[in-house]
Amino acid sequence: MLDHPFLEAHLPEVSPADIDMIWADGWRNFGANFFRNQIDYVDEKWIEIVPLRINLEKFSFRKHQRKLLRQQAETIVRYQPIAIDAEREAMFQKHIHRFKENKPSALSNFLGESPGIIPTLALECALSDAQEKCYACSYFGVGANSISSIYAIFDTDYADRSPGLHTLLEEINFAQANGKQYVYLGYSHKVSSYYNYKKNFNGLEAYDWQGNWTDFEGKSPF
Repeated sequence: MLDHPFLEAHLPEVSPADIDMIWADGWRNFGANFFRNQIDYVDEKWIEIVPLRINLEKFSFRKHQRKLLRQQAETIVRYQPIAIDAEREAMFQKHIHRFKENKPSALSNFLGESPGIIPTLALECALSDAQEKCYACSYFGVGANSISSIYAIFDTDYADRSPGLHTLLEEINFAQANGKQYVYLGYSHKVSSYYNYKKNFNGLEAYDWQGNWTDFEGKSPF
């Protein structure tokens, strides 16, 4: 068993430089609630968690990622302050019907009660079609030298556009355009799981819970 597998903290205000260091030590945050979980309980067994990040100095888009960006070239992409309105709430309700279990109850579970402000800056990446219909939103925290993906939702009527992957690719574009070095993807499992989509990126690094980030082994063939 790992030492201190579950840690929690409440931090209502964190500087951009400090949140970089917190993310670099394997912590995640939903609003002001920070957590550092080394193991997860799935299907009646404990599974080791592996935090992942993209080192943008080593990053390049893979073939299927470039193809998606080309296919969605007409999509309107906006990076903007977070505002949870009726449109987002309706999208969230459609989105969570994809899950058979562990359905989240509210966007505030991920964004906190003062989204985009506490504990530090966070933004929304919104995708809209040519008719200005917003069909996907993702949320990410912004540090001095990195960003951290928080959560993404989409209108299931647009599932064929791969909106979850598309918003993540646009977050990477934001990080590159703004001179960041790292994109934190959050937690994955050491074994194969529903988090496997996070492992399909060039420049990927994994955290060993001992303060070290190393090149991720187990790259997909894309």
